[in-house]
Amino acid sequence: MSQRDGTAEAEIRALIEGWADAVRRHDLPAIVAHHDDHIVMFDVPPPLRSLGLAAYRSTWDLFFAYHQPGQAFDIEELHIWAGDTAAFAAAVMRCGSATVSGPPVPDGFQFRLTIGLCKVDGAWRIQHEHHSVPATD
Repeated sequence: MSQRDGTAEAEIRALIEGWADAVRRHDLPAIVAHHDDHIVMFDVPPPLRSLGLAAYRSTWDLFFAYHQPGQAFDIEELHIWAGDTAAFAAAVMRCGSATVSGPPVPDGFQFRLTIGLCKVDGAWRIQHEHHSVPATD
């Protein structure tokens, strides 16, 4: 499942980099700009699962309470597998923020991101987003 000319990969890379930049700026309209109305998102803090764009949007309230604009939300590693109408991306990212249970973590913390996309009316739309952190036990 890969396009030979790399166009889909470049489009998706730009979409994800733009999303990360929007997160750093706390620009909610730009954060959700490429998400499908029926997005399914699994996250680290509750709720475990968010269904639909309205629920996805509301998860950012908690994030913004602990993450200051301009703090790290950086892509350290990104892999993209793209076909003509469906694609997946997997990333290791770094987030510089406070935690719910304690003070800011020096240099932030790493987390995993997986995104599933479909091409709808010629544009890539995020259908699925999954954030996770390595287990500590």
